[in-house]
Amino acid sequence: MADISATAAILYTAAAGDASCLLAPPYDVIDDDHARRLREASGQNAVGLILPEGDPPGRYELAANRLAHWLDLGILAPAEHDALYTYRQEFNHDGDRISREALLAAVELSDFDEGKVLPHETTHHGPKVDRLALMTACRAQLSPIFFIARDPDRGLGYLVDQTRTSLPILEATTEDGIKHEVRRVPADLQPGFLASAGRDDLLIADGHHRYETALELQRQQPQWPGARAVLGAIVSEHDAGLIIRATHRRLAGLPDDWPDRLEKWFEIEPTESDAPSMAEELARRPGSTIGVAGAAGGAPTRPAFLRPRASALEASDLSAAEAGLACVLFDRFVLREMLGLGGADWAAAAGLLSYHQDPLLAVSGGTGGTGGTAAFLLPPVVIESLWEVVRTGTRLPPKSTYFAPKVPSGLLFRPL
Repeated sequence: MADISATAAILYTAAAGDASCLLAPPYDVIDDDHARRLREASGQNAVGLILPEGDPPGRYELAANRLAHWLDLGILAPAEHDALYTYRQEFNHDGDRISREALLAAVELSDFDEGKVLPHETTHHGPKVDRLALMTACRAQLSPIFFIARDPDRGLGYLVDQTRTSLPILEATTEDGIKHEVRRVPADLQPGFLASAGRDDLLIADGHHRYETALELQRQQPQWPGARAVLGAIVSEHDAGLIIRATHRRLAGLPDDWPDRLEKWFEIEPTESDAPSMAEELARRPGSTIGVAGAAGGAPTRPAFLRPRASALEASDLSAAEAGLACVLFDRFVLREMLGLGGADWAAAAGLLSYHQDPLLAVSGGTGGTGGTAAFLLPPVVIESLWEVVRTGTRLPPKSTYFAPKVPSGLLFRPL
């Protein structure tokens, strides 16, 4: 069971200006053009802290000085006391306006082998070095980590609803049309929140690098009282706004006989559907089926659905939970077995593999190279399948999940 508590917080004040111009997506989904637009929207946008300009190590000192300067100017101010907060996002999804609600709190850090906090994706050394230097310089956690709580009796969602009558302390609508609201949890409701959110273990949805970075900072700076926990945005797994989108793969540089090679590992069902229709069908039946469309020998191939052969699964060491996930099957049978590549990270670094949210982009382009090309369309991972895999200690290949929308930076910052 996870250990959750009220958190210290640094908050934007009215002096910062319109809150709609202050929030920023997580650092790893901001490209240079987006960062420029955020800076132009406001000189106090959170992007100035999470993605400071310049090169290391100067950029980390710049962020630390900027944080101190904004505190001196009253653009930011520390909260008077530790508290819990609720966060609500309202956004468009499949033509409907829906919402997702989270508890903002301090989550005590624990090693993954303790089973209190569970990861689901692998991490890389470079981003952790970068985030560690930034967190150490600023002595603050600048972005919440997105956690999912089991919430078996749905108490967390019920309690969030009880706070909706109070006025938000932050209200914003960002350029993507998402509405954001942050509220303090009344003192009499805090015990119920802590009990509901901490009743079981937590799953990291987004923020694996930042969580592992926080663990390292705790080892390096045990004297910092705030280093024992991390700022979390905790969402009930039953929340109607908990959306996991598919991320499709595009491969380039394939041998001309790649369609024939697939038959060793997959049963092939040709289809007349185009890429968007295939993606829609996969979304209706998430699991182990993969869609494929591409070209070989300079000519288009017929689109098809791929289902793993029982013989291929029997010969593998995949667990039943892994065998039910298309992202795992693509990594194992297409990249490693059929092509002999060293997994997704190797293929992406070599320029052979790219990732796409839009199935049309997956089919039409995105990677260079010569030879055959193919788009492998994947269904989204469903939350229960994700729990089944992570409870075995398994981590999924990169880009296996895409939780949308992201939890932004700027809702509050947590001093260490």
